[in-house]
Amino acid sequence: MRLLIASTMLTLCLCQASAAWAQGERTCSLELITTPGTISHMVTLPSGERRVDISRGVEATCGVMWVRADSASWYEGRGILYMFGNVQFRDPSRTLNSERATYYQNEDWVRAEGNVRLTDTAEGSTLTGPQLDYYPQNEFRLVERMYAPQRPHIVFRSGSGEAAGQAFEVDADRVHIYGDSLIAGSGNVVAVRGELNAFGDSLHFDTALEELWLLGDPRVEAQGTNLEGDTVLVLLEAEQVREIHSWPNGSARGDGVGLAAPYLRMFVEEEEVTRTVASAGAAERTGVVDSAGRAPWARSESNEYILVADSIDILRPGGSLQQVIAVQRARANTREMVEPADSLLGTDWLVGDTITGYFTAAEASGAGQDAELERLVASGSARALYHVRDDPAGADPALQEAALNYVIGRIVTLQLEGGAVQGAEVILGTGLYLEPLPAATNGDSTLVVPEVAPNDSSAVPPDTTITLGARS
Repeated sequence: MRLLIASTMLTLCLCQASAAWAQGERTCSLELITTPGTISHMVTLPSGERRVDISRGVEATCGVMWVRADSASWYEGRGILYMFGNVQFRDPSRTLNSERATYYQNEDWVRAEGNVRLTDTAEGSTLTGPQLDYYPQNEFRLVERMYAPQRPHIVFRSGSGEAAGQAFEVDADRVHIYGDSLIAGSGNVVAVRGELNAFGDSLHFDTALEELWLLGDPRVEAQGTNLEGDTVLVLLEAEQVREIHSWPNGSARGDGVGLAAPYLRMFVEEEEVTRTVASAGAAERTGVVDSAGRAPWARSESNEYILVADSIDILRPGGSLQQVIAVQRARANTREMVEPADSLLGTDWLVGDTITGYFTAAEASGAGQDAELERLVASGSARALYHVRDDPAGADPALQEAALNYVIGRIVTLQLEGGAVQGAEVILGTGLYLEPLPAATNGDSTLVVPEVAPNDSSAVPPDTTITLGARS
């Protein structure tokens, strides 16, 4: 993809009888074209400087380049040429249109102003805006440079016809273009490609390496997923977005699942985010330091559960949330307490070396709804504490007492529905089962023991304890 300008030729051809290409490798002979209506007039200014005014149409050619304007003024002493009205330039690979143009011969650069439009005729890439400054390549300037202030709009395209790729559009307060492959934008940057929207304070886009960097509160939106971080890097392959990286303080949100870690990495296929990995990342990028007793690196939150681990992998094949895998020091617990009055045992939780969460397909959970967590599986030193009610579908489950279960095993699986545990499976394990206290009869939470006759062998003695039953 090229975004090249040869605007200096536009003016150089009018002020020199022999002109060089911006690259300094080719010369051409000037041919100034006038019509019967063209008027030329030389004026000597009070300072002694001479000015040549040309009106009613100016055209010039220099080799394969052609330029025209309604009128022009040439200040020979200062080496400045002004062109006015319908300025047009074209060569075999590009066209440039503007209302005005100024060429500074001594510094060898040109400024186009007013409804500027630069077009790559081969691929259709365009730059539009109020102003464009062009500094061509020459013996003192090894790489051509362009500068477009006042919030230009750039559309990058690759190929033509059926081979044309999807356009990549960039808006920024200021844009610098170096050579034919490097673009830097600053100030309220917005980059759009299909379903991908990127925002930040500055942008660095290398079309040769296919890397797009975003800095300054960057944010990327792709297929319902919102990604943020101090730095965001978008990697392309064959001009298709393949990966999006965010560090440090990376965070993402989509399908009702939030994710945060020092380093986030998103994988994209067919413009769908199919996988997101949260981890500590490389220390030289994220600045994280391992230490004893530290908190897990990654944290994921769904509508019902909070999951922490050293790394978390979210799988979304086809764009639908399917699995969340937490590795090393993994722990999942309910967002809200199952028993609000019990600060010690009031939540469900699950720990293990690895925890995998399985979600219902997006289609099954309804259009526009978040995917629902239906199963949690912990393996390796797995433990779980969870509550089960006798009739969770009852008229008012909140009034029902919940049984408490604590299990230990090599693998522990919790079945969920609507965020509540419906049952568990334990492999090679054991556990405890605590039945709820019977309902109180005196209006408070004290267990009331009925009075019995002294000789009644069926009576329960006052010092009876509640038995903890083992449950596999």
